[in-house]
Amino acid sequence: MATGSITSLGIGSGLDLQDILDQLKAVDETRITIKENKKIELQNKVDAYNTVNAKLFAIKSDALNLSLGSNFLSNSVSLTDENIISATTIGDGYEEASYDLEVTQKAQRNSWQSTAVENKTDIMFDEAVSGIADHDTTAATTQVETLSFTYGTRGEVSTDNSILAGDTDATFAINGINIGVVTVLDDDSDDALVDAINDKTDEHGVTASVTDGILTLTPSDQSDVTVTINGGTTTVFGGTGAMSNTEQQIDVSLASGLTLSQIIDEINDSANNQDGDGNQLVTASFTLDANDEYYIRLTATSGGDSEDSEITVAGFDWVAADTTVAIAQGDDTMYLSVPPGTTYEGIANLINDSDDNLGVTAAIIDNGNPTNPYQLTLTADDTGEDAILTFTNLDDLTEVTGTGDLNAEFTVNGISYQRQSNTNIDDVITGVTFDIKNKNTVGESTTLNVEVNLGSIKDNIISMVEGVNDLLSYIRGTDTATKDSDSETETETEDDESSNPLEASSSANRIVYNLQSLFTSIIDVGSDYTSLTDLGLSITSGIISIDETALDEAIDADPDALKALFISDSDQEIKGLADIINDALTNMVSNSGIASTEIDQAKTQITRLDEDIENQSARLTKRYQTMAADFARLDSYINQLNAESNALTSMINSFSEASKK
Repeated sequence: MATGSITSLGIGSGLDLQDILDQLKAVDETRITIKENKKIELQNKVDAYNTVNAKLFAIKSDALNLSLGSNFLSNSVSLTDENIISATTIGDGYEEASYDLEVTQKAQRNSWQSTAVENKTDIMFDEAVSGIADHDTTAATTQVETLSFTYGTRGEVSTDNSILAGDTDATFAINGINIGVVTVLDDDSDDALVDAINDKTDEHGVTASVTDGILTLTPSDQSDVTVTINGGTTTVFGGTGAMSNTEQQIDVSLASGLTLSQIIDEINDSANNQDGDGNQLVTASFTLDANDEYYIRLTATSGGDSEDSEITVAGFDWVAADTTVAIAQGDDTMYLSVPPGTTYEGIANLINDSDDNLGVTAAIIDNGNPTNPYQLTLTADDTGEDAILTFTNLDDLTEVTGTGDLNAEFTVNGISYQRQSNTNIDDVITGVTFDIKNKNTVGESTTLNVEVNLGSIKDNIISMVEGVNDLLSYIRGTDTATKDSDSETETETEDDESSNPLEASSSANRIVYNLQSLFTSIIDVGSDYTSLTDLGLSITSGIISIDETALDEAIDADPDALKALFISDSDQEIKGLADIINDALTNMVSNSGIASTEIDQAKTQITRLDEDIENQSARLTKRYQTMAADFARLDSYINQLNAESNALTSMINSFSEASKK
């Protein structure tokens, strides 16, 4: 506390009044200094007990881990032959177990290969052979004729009218597969007809859908669809039973003597070459083939690469259409519009570069044959039967690995399993994920053991004991490792040992006593281990220690007894030692615990001291402001008296000098 000083005080009187005032003030401030020192002591006590609580929480954490049964099931996996499978646990908490595992087949990828050819640039999709060297002067037609081609999904059929309410006939069938009687609402609003047809898609190969009441049947392989329609089915199918192919036939009339360029104009300008909205469906252009001959190429104006943009044309040697190639896998299908003249290498690039690639890799391989070394191969990216590939308009392919040979096959304890993949198999052995690496040698298997590792339990026990010793050492003032290394050095800690805030504290001693009693508790758990002393714990000169060799022997000798010692058994109404320690420490670190109570009391005292210091400082400030003013007036008064005295002395001296003359 500083009240300030009047540096000119005493100049008038010649007395050291400022020093007198400072000495008086220092005496009065002694009582405030005593309170401030007491505050420091109390704050050190608060910090010390906060550290005690933190150390109690650390011990409690270890005790809590020991109270959890799952921590006594820390699992690992071992294999008698790691060349067959690799395995890991997917978590802890599983009992020890052993499994005999035999692999009879690894999962494979569905693969296909083409006929071998001489060059990778050999043409796979034929071009037209027209014999026309000039598209503007050479006539392609010699008589009046009609060029006909189709556009749309090949083989797909739709009802001419919307679905009506009624029952289909008992003979209702698709591709010879009986569907039978189905009760149908107008427009098939409850999907009864669609569901009945699609329930047998695997048999008849057709998928049904209804849009705006129109039923559409789409074959998976673009083959023709045959529908058996009698009696009630006729009524349901719009009252007439009529169905039409969704392919649109485009007829273009051609005069005699037209060149390719003129024919192209006729095709592109034809009113038949439009959809219902007047949009052009097919675009014609001339193309030069490998023989430097021209032909007309027909492509989908929309860009192709879709199931409803296939073009089919036949009967004219000077026209060729893009081929719609379909590659299906499960419920997914990718479509490619492949130009005439596409090579083996070209189709591989189209497949690999497609944005819609569903999981297939195309490659051109060199099989080593000196005459025809090149083959196109298609391989599913995923293994298993679910990744089987099917093709439309890729006829030059032969299956290499296919149905029945693709799933992984193995037995576990004699039970047979199949899986799509060789990796991440996590639904066969509880708690284990394994990968198949190799097929077993006939008659041999590998044994997979799920093992329980109690190393973490040992670590928790040791950590808990070390935590107790760390706390006891701190309370006794012999711990230097818990100080903040950024603010206090070890030397400084040693200097402070004489002022240990917990020294001679009855509360701190009570914590020490409670911990020592707690860790030497004996409980009847119905097993050979009844206390920590059975695991190698001992107390010497107030220090708790654990013999790790004895602990290892106890764990190995009877892990079940170890678990019974720490884990509560509600059925037997037995409280495990870990729960006893955890509950006791919970009380010790609670708001009503010893350390928290000491902290609250010290903080209350600090608050009172702050108030006392503030009040006393205010009083002293006011008092010495008053005293300083009084001393200033005294100094001025003495200065005035001195001045009057000097004046009187001067007058007397003047009279004395005058009388001498």
